[in-house]
Amino acid sequence: MSRMLKVLLILCVAAASSAAAPPKKNPDIERTVKSELVSKVFTTKIRVGSYIPCPKSGRNDALKMVDTELSPDGSIKYYARANCFAPNVLILFDATRGYVAANFSSEIAPGTSVWVRSVDFKDDRIEVNLSANNSDSAEGSGKIKYMLGASYRTLSEDELMEAINHGIRIPAFEKLDQLKTEFEALHVNLEQAENKYNAPGGTAASRLANAIALKQIMENIQNNRTEFTALGKSDPQALSYSEKLSALRPEIMILTEEAHKERVSQVRDQLQAQLQELSAIQTQVRQKPPSTMGEWQQRSDNLDKYSTLLNERQKLLDELQNEKEAPSPDNVKNISESRAEIQTARASLQNEHQQIELALQNEHRQTELADLTSRYRDLTEKRKQMLNAYLLAFGTAKEKAALQNLIAILDQMVANRDRAATLGDKTAATQLTQCRAEAEKYKRK
Repeated sequence: MSRMLKVLLILCVAAASSAAAPPKKNPDIERTVKSELVSKVFTTKIRVGSYIPCPKSGRNDALKMVDTELSPDGSIKYYARANCFAPNVLILFDATRGYVAANFSSEIAPGTSVWVRSVDFKDDRIEVNLSANNSDSAEGSGKIKYMLGASYRTLSEDELMEAINHGIRIPAFEKLDQLKTEFEALHVNLEQAENKYNAPGGTAASRLANAIALKQIMENIQNNRTEFTALGKSDPQALSYSEKLSALRPEIMILTEEAHKERVSQVRDQLQAQLQELSAIQTQVRQKPPSTMGEWQQRSDNLDKYSTLLNERQKLLDELQNEKEAPSPDNVKNISESRAEIQTARASLQNEHQQIELALQNEHRQTELADLTSRYRDLTEKRKQMLNAYLLAFGTAKEKAALQNLIAILDQMVANRDRAATLGDKTAATQLTQCRAEAEKYKRK
């Protein structure tokens, strides 16, 4: 065999041996995990078996510890060696092991505070020995075997702690996990907030809002990293976040002043722009009193609009005061005088409404009186015709019908004059008396 062939053969055998070898131990990680757990108190998350009777051991009162096997998929099995079970204990056997499904002599319930007495790293599992009373007594002792497989030695410290956390609650790990998740979300939000803040354009107010939002995220990150450090971890970038926050604070102060000036300028511009509309509505309100219902309604609407404009103006003046800017004395005086003007105008609205109603009623009365007078003239002509017809028919068969026609006309004249007299026509009152007397005379016939 040639020398080169021997070298290749040796390399192939070495490679095959390396591939078949189990992962190497990581003493540093194992040491750290032990320091995080051993001799400390935690809370159980699962039911942990403790002891089971073992009458075949030579002593009827002998007990044997039951191992609680926890798989990565969350399934739990309780294992005890063969020949250590009482007759009434249900045993589930597979090819090599005996799993128990029965009430134990003692157990550790979920939610129990336990001490971690030791942590052992085996070829395919991690064994965590627990005690509810921190003693070697059978009562309250238990063991969780985390059946992770041989590849668990490749896991990081955090991955190992996460696996162990499935059986016992590890507050420090859960807090770290929470901080990491929170930090990842904050980091994404930080990038978005920085892009928004650094984008060109925008008003001072919008840039200030973006800066404040960015500052809040940075403060949250700073708090997150402080808690992260307090739990014994470190982040090389933590200082950079603090430096960014320190640089942002004076920029916020500058933007705050710019936004203040921008708001004050906007308020003053709005006050000035409102003057023209306010002057126009004042002119309309100060016109002569209304003489029609349409004019009265327009005046009422103008007063409402006038009042609305004053309320808007007052809000603008309040905004100036909130910005520590004194409003113009003329503006304050104008609002006070305008409110007094509106109050006086509203007080006169009711009287103006009554006067317009009276004028309308009088107009309607005059129109109705004119109609009644015109109708009365027509009835007077018809009375003459009916009277002549009655006189011609007197003593004949048509007399009764002619009389009834005459009386009907006279009744209409009475009703006409009665309504006119009610509306205040004094002449109609005299005519009413005459018409009634004449109607009664012919009715007696």
